[in-house]
Amino acid sequence: MSTDESERQRGLLEERELDPVTLQVIGGEFDTIADEMGNKMIRSSFSSIIRESEDLGSGLFLRDGREIAESDFTPMHVGSLPGYLRGMFECIEERGQTVEEVTNPGDVFFHNHPYYGASHSPDVAVIVPIFVDDELVAWSADTAHILDIGTATPGLAIDLYDMYAEGQLFKARKVVSEGERVEEIWQHIRDNTRTPRMNEGDLEAMISAAEIGKERYLELVDKYGQETVKQAGEDLMAYAEDLLRSKIRDLPDGEWHEVGYLDDDGRNRDERIKIDVKVRIEGDDLTVDLTDSNDQVPTGFNCPVDGATKVAAYFTVRALLMDTYVHDEYIPQNSGTFEPVNVETRKGSIYDPEPPAAAYARINQVDMMGDLIMKALRNAMPERVMAGTCSQVFFTSYSGPDPESEGDEYWVYLEVNDGSYGGRPDKDGVDCVGALIHNTRNRPTEDIELSHPMRVERYELREDGHGAGRHRGGHGVCRETTFLVDTVMSTEGDGKHHTPWGAFGGKEGAGAGMYHLRTDDDGSDAVFYSRRDRSPDQMEFGDEVDEVEELYTKVTGYAFEPGDHFIVRSAMSGGYGDPYERPVEQVYNDYRDDLIDADTARDDYGVVIENGEIDREATRKLRGN
Repeated sequence: MSTDESERQRGLLEERELDPVTLQVIGGEFDTIADEMGNKMIRSSFSSIIRESEDLGSGLFLRDGREIAESDFTPMHVGSLPGYLRGMFECIEERGQTVEEVTNPGDVFFHNHPYYGASHSPDVAVIVPIFVDDELVAWSADTAHILDIGTATPGLAIDLYDMYAEGQLFKARKVVSEGERVEEIWQHIRDNTRTPRMNEGDLEAMISAAEIGKERYLELVDKYGQETVKQAGEDLMAYAEDLLRSKIRDLPDGEWHEVGYLDDDGRNRDERIKIDVKVRIEGDDLTVDLTDSNDQVPTGFNCPVDGATKVAAYFTVRALLMDTYVHDEYIPQNSGTFEPVNVETRKGSIYDPEPPAAAYARINQVDMMGDLIMKALRNAMPERVMAGTCSQVFFTSYSGPDPESEGDEYWVYLEVNDGSYGGRPDKDGVDCVGALIHNTRNRPTEDIELSHPMRVERYELREDGHGAGRHRGGHGVCRETTFLVDTVMSTEGDGKHHTPWGAFGGKEGAGAGMYHLRTDDDGSDAVFYSRRDRSPDQMEFGDEVDEVEELYTKVTGYAFEPGDHFIVRSAMSGGYGDPYERPVEQVYNDYRDDLIDADTARDDYGVVIENGEIDREATRKLRGN
């Protein structure tokens, strides 16, 4: 970071009411508390979607719901928590009460309503009030993806009639009152899910994490005093807002417009979903205009506006302009970073649906939105924007009745199959990672096979077509699974009809796909592998495979029989810069790593490889140098 930039940031800190040293010390403690809360959930949770994938967020909030600190886990979760709190306040007020009237020390609330601030209904928030001298002064809250909330099909669902088909909806529901569990509510929760034991364990872990946040906040109050702690939160938000506004002012004023299309809505298979993004910069304000995007759809493929749409825009802009990796100075992540970013939507659109439309499956829409924001800004800040990302994820649930359980409990496994990042201005794209918006982790294969009646035949890089460029695009994943029992699957995916874009001369990547291979036995003996460099429908199998069917990228309640194989291939991202400018040795290393073949090296990069070695003379002629 330049000296001028450091001076600017120090100046912004010195404008605050508290001195810069005290402010940074308390800010660091805020951040540590938020991360401790998240790690508490990870260590204590029952389900792998929290324990392994870390699909969670946690933070501290002022009395009015503004965020003063957030954990460094899944961006969609932490940025949405202020919306959960505002939605909870709204629910209470609609009942003719005030927050103060219904909130007491020792209370715990659950909240997950998609039209009252939630990211989507499986992401349940646990909200704990913080009192000092009998006065409500702050909140500790966290959220995580709950395994099954009783939706129409186990775990996940896309083709839903309305929000009531999503399962259990909590509207500011008090589940612990003054330290005592409200057992009738807990019993209702257990009775209306396929995974009561797992859910209760996860929710208890989330309560423990929120209680840790409360305890640590009160320790800060004991150390510094409530007024100083509150003022630190205010000052840090003001500093973060000023810092982001200064970054926006550095960009040229203007408007940039990009359009992309998702595959379908999970029911109407021949109708692409339009994502229309305009980015406007005027001084120190940045607007993300989504008003011309698709009308809302009749399935769950819509986005809650406060908990998902706006949060995705906030985070994408912050990631581009205030990436902590490239800044030496302290950069707090709080509600102040939301203020300079305006998100414009149209009521009745996919990004701002009218209730009671279902809004369960929203991740691919916001992934695409984030990708198009970057594409729109590529000419305003080319040194900071990567080429096209996979902008999708295959978020999948597998399930069936659990023969080892007592009662009606199901086994449910939520799986995240991520894609990749596009080539960057100074580096190759990143392989096998989630889009910026969700940033979840994968689950170890050994753990999957120990816990569920599935066998993971392979889980590896795709090798059939990254976006060529001076800096190549990232590779997606290929996962092949065999089912050992009757299994029902629902998948929220995309990318069959979308190809990640190349930047500044880089080439496009490759799309995604899902395949069902039907076999003629029960899966106990059949072991075979489709090729990693070729899609299954391009191959010839022997008698062990009865049929290869390419699936739509969104399915609800799809059935597999024992012995069937399921293959997921996530997208390959775009390249950045002219492929002929990629050093020959780097191209050769990609060839030796099986990321490209000799034909790709020649056709895309102008590098001739014969008998496993570089033909340097032929390469110079082909490249014209």
